[in-house]
Amino acid sequence: MSFAAFVYVTFEMFAVGLITPMAADLGVTEGRIGLLMTVYAAIVAAVTIPLMHLTRRWDRKPLFTGTLIFLLAGVVLQALAVNYAMLVVARVAAALTHGLFWSLVNPMAARLAAPGQTGKAVAAVSMGSTMALVFGSPAATFIGGMIGWRSATWVLGVFVVASFAVLVATLPPMSAVVPGTAARGEGERSAIPSLVVFLTLAVTALFTTYTYLGLIVENTSGPVWVAAGLSLYGIVGIVGVLWAGRRVDKRMIRLNVAPTAVMVVSAGIGLAALALEGTVAMALTALFIIVFGIGAGALPTVATTIFLFAGGANQDRASAIYVVTFQVGIAAGSALGAAAVDGGVLAGTLVSTAVLAAAAGAVLALWSRPILR
Repeated sequence: MSFAAFVYVTFEMFAVGLITPMAADLGVTEGRIGLLMTVYAAIVAAVTIPLMHLTRRWDRKPLFTGTLIFLLAGVVLQALAVNYAMLVVARVAAALTHGLFWSLVNPMAARLAAPGQTGKAVAAVSMGSTMALVFGSPAATFIGGMIGWRSATWVLGVFVVASFAVLVATLPPMSAVVPGTAARGEGERSAIPSLVVFLTLAVTALFTTYTYLGLIVENTSGPVWVAAGLSLYGIVGIVGVLWAGRRVDKRMIRLNVAPTAVMVVSAGIGLAALALEGTVAMALTALFIIVFGIGAGALPTVATTIFLFAGGANQDRASAIYVVTFQVGIAAGSALGAAAVDGGVLAGTLVSTAVLAAAAGAVLALWSRPILR
């Protein structure tokens, strides 16, 4: 399951390190390539909850493995894309089941885990998506630079086929769990609405900067350091996942506030790097990536865990809401970042990240915390 998460996230983030060559090849601006993430996320947000409702009684194994067939279709169409429109179609094909994949994978991992180990199970799955940032995205950037972004896409297709084969061979059958219809206790409030606001702000903050992380590294350190910067981001993301997975089951609220605070600090460091030049700028860029990457690595694990906790008996629904909210944040963040980049104000990505992350932390502390305690 973690390996499947690896290939799905690698495809989703494929363009982050290859914005410049993809834009040049297809004759569009770098901002339009960045907006592919917005298109992808918008499709996911639109179809995930209806698909989860439609398939709520289906066995989870064939449903889960079937999502990879759509991913493979997206990979093939991307590799064969002759224009920007075809590239959009490729992203849409994979996006159709992306939300279904992520709505299923975390509740399934929680069901396979021992009682009280939900956070660790989610962290195990999150490690696959983090390894996509450690190895997948930098490798795609490196291979794309060596033999072209289309060839790099075909290489990813091999991994998709491999992940499908592993899942078919090893994942046990898992029937759907249909929750009961018992009403909440009198006066009991759901924390889900407040968590939706929190997560929207936090993920928008994250992807306003992450979508254009490669451009930030280009501007502060030079194009040769882009792959290394993305790899460093992923490596420190592992630290964030491990740290979060070991503690989130016991300190759920505090662990969700931490990534927002870390993003505010990292944005300040990144702004300093953009304002300076030479060795100092490169050193600050490395520090920015380290701090930013730790917070980004922790966020999916801690946020997923708190959504599953708030969902109670209906974890599938809570997971679907989480996925949709996350994708809305990705769409909003990449669009906000595109506006800053195409407007010639790269630093605007970091300023937006700081403001939005601070707002997210405030929502969690002041709105969600009193309900969840």
